[in-house]
Amino acid sequence: MLLLEKPLSPELKLEADFTTLFDNTEYASMKGINSETLFGARLTPKVGIEWQYRNQLMVGADLYQDFGHDKFLSDAKLQLYYAFQDYNAKVYAGIFPRSAMKGLRSPLFFDPSYCYYNNSIAGVLARYDDSTSPSYVEFAMDYTGMRSFDTRESFAIMSSGMHSLNAQFINGRIAYGYDFYMGHYAKDYNPETIDGVVDNILLTPYIELECRNFGVLIGEEWMHLTVRLSYIQSLQRDRINENVWEHPFGGELLVNFQWNGVELSNRLYMGKGSLLSYYNRYGSDVYHGMSLYRTEKGIYDAIALSYSRWFINNTVGVKAGITVEYDGTGWGTRQWLQVNVALDTNVSLRRNKEIE
Repeated sequence: MLLLEKPLSPELKLEADFTTLFDNTEYASMKGINSETLFGARLTPKVGIEWQYRNQLMVGADLYQDFGHDKFLSDAKLQLYYAFQDYNAKVYAGIFPRSAMKGLRSPLFFDPSYCYYNNSIAGVLARYDDSTSPSYVEFAMDYTGMRSFDTRESFAIMSSGMHSLNAQFINGRIAYGYDFYMGHYAKDYNPETIDGVVDNILLTPYIELECRNFGVLIGEEWMHLTVRLSYIQSLQRDRINENVWEHPFGGELLVNFQWNGVELSNRLYMGKGSLLSYYNRYGSDVYHGMSLYRTEKGIYDAIALSYSRWFINNTVGVKAGITVEYDGTGWGTRQWLQVNVALDTNVSLRRNKEIE
């Protein structure tokens, strides 16, 4: 007896992502910023249909629980999306996981705590990946606020790209690329709200060098070195108040050493003016990145030491670390521990046919 099954038949797709995050900041010696502790868990169960290996139609929810809260759930948010994933092309439409986006990884754009509580993008994403190198280009739109009586209309248009070239003389690669963010924060339907729009534009072209076998061989693992130099140009305008363009700018150098799950990095920003010009007025409603980039001293330095590894067939991940930060007014620290569980399986929806 021979069993045959059509390879392109639809399948039931089941996924579950779990994250527990402890994120503690100690900023007492810094001016204008408060210390805080985030400790909670997020579960994202999803179910859907996958067909022809490339198409997915999924529905799920982000379920949040902040530790210490008495209510059953601190928050719950919907995920609902279609995804097309091929070797070169990726397309998402709906409310889909933020992890689908490849670019804008700098904390200038999105703080880790913002990404934790805003695990989804509501809109569209399209990306082309080069099948022979890490090169890619990507576009996304995230509609973060539907205009209502007490909610301002807000959305973000984002794009990123990178072109990578092999560099045999360093046993690695040299790349150049960009990250682009344009935020729009407008009016609600409350007649008492002052009419106007806040624009927030960030463009960061960069060059990057990656050396896979750097330094000396430790055990059976080589040290991995990545160096990225970025130019940061910001354009911001508060049409509600001053209605003039602010254009702070600067440069950022990221040096990252990795070995066997251990990572040591230094992120140094130096520039002119606060990159978050209206942060004291609008806060995280407009700016979703690390708040320390609003420093008026023209410097922000972050030295981080961390360990990250996946276990049990890459289903359970652990990451822990500490960051020492300086913003020109004082020193602070950030400690974090994150545990992730990622599970997925497919179940065929077509019964096997028997041929004798």
